Amino acid sequence: MMMQQTISKLKELKLLGMAEALQANLGQPAFRGLSFDEQVSILVDSEVSSRDSRRWNRLLKSAKLRYPSACLEDVDFRESRGLEKSLFAVLATCDWVRQPRHIVFTGATGTGKSWVACALGVQACRLGLSVIYRSSSQISEEIATVVANGSLPQLKGRLIKATVLIIDDLGLMPFDGVVARTLLDVVDERDRLRSGALVITSQYPIDHWHAFLGDPTIADAILDRMVHAAHLIHLKGDSMRKGRTKE
Repeated sequence: MMMQQTISKLKELKLLGMAEALQANLGQPAFRGLSFDEQVSILVDSEVSSRDSRRWNRLLKSAKLRYPSACLEDVDFRESRGLEKSLFAVLATCDWVRQPRHIVFTGATGTGKSWVACALGVQACRLGLSVIYRSSSQISEEIATVVANGSLPQLKGRLIKATVLIIDDLGLMPFDGVVARTLLDVVDERDRLRSGALVITSQYPIDHWHAFLGDPTIADAILDRMVHAAHLIHLKGDSMRKGRTKE
């Protein structure tokens, strides 16, 4: 009875990992045979693990990644794709986020740009970093909506605050003046605050981006902040979708 009361109090204190671990180990002779210090260590480790898992799930849900199950361990490093395994071993630490140093993926449709970008987003969530994913069409629609209802400052704040901001399929549709200026404001403020890194994917090489970033002056300013000292990664090879179809 006393132990059940302890478990209930742990839950009231939101120490859910400890409560679950204590409940699971109550009837285990091996656990009862441990010293008090060893038992406490197991319960504390369980609480830390539980909190890390809940935070990861919360960050992953908030990120709204296109491929939430993507992970760096599953990246296809065949030479024909143009991806360097040694580089991704470095990227997995997420030091590029803390520096910050942006990442730009280019390549033909179907080469896996979005999936790899999402894998980096998942890794950032694993390490406790906040992530926001938007396709270029989603961000255009979202900006148009908040301009109409007067909540543009709140959207800007969220996009600026995210430690990793992923903009997928840049160039799929041209940005109008409002969207381009808003994107410049976000990128500029992130650059000023050094709040984190951008991950950009596009079918088009960077020297073609002016065509869909609106006014040339705005486009120059955005590109200067996005591409300066970025990791530029070009994916090659056939469409990955063809392979999935054959399978």
